[in-house]
Amino acid sequence: MEKEMLFNELAGLLTQENEIHQHLIDTAQDMNNCARGNDMDGLKRKSALFDDHVCGLEKAQERRADICGRLQSMLSGAAPSGRMASLIEQSEPQQRGKLKELRAALMERVQKLKALNTSNIVMFREALSGISASINMFKVSTTPKTAYRHKGDFKPNSSCALSLFNEVA
Repeated sequence: MEKEMLFNELAGLLTQENEIHQHLIDTAQDMNNCARGNDMDGLKRKSALFDDHVCGLEKAQERRADICGRLQSMLSGAAPSGRMASLIEQSEPQQRGKLKELRAALMERVQKLKALNTSNIVMFREALSGISASINMFKVSTTPKTAYRHKGDFKPNSSCALSLFNEVA
């Protein structure tokens, strides 16, 4: 009886994880769209929402790990690895199909999320690379050169301070 209750709870958690992963996929796509559209406020909001979903997912995964651990100890020799796939095989036939389906859907969503996250990482790295190139242009443009002071005389090259601004007021 306890075993059936744990498998039911596992099914509920897998359903919850599927929902959270779908929210993560939607939010990651929204982040991608915001970044492409230069909507920094939207990107900031979506990033915070993404973090909230990740926190919810961590809690669900911790609970699932606890349930799988309890099932493993209960099934001891029947599912020695403790992996969810081997635990599902030990469930009742009427539960097994639903659990397999939920697990397969979860794996599919994980792959979609992984692909979106990879796309976002590449896009964000490219954007940061562009920002870095702009900063380097500023640095190169500010190398010490002969500068003129407000009196009209000049500072020799060796004593020029690194500055973006001319001293003429």
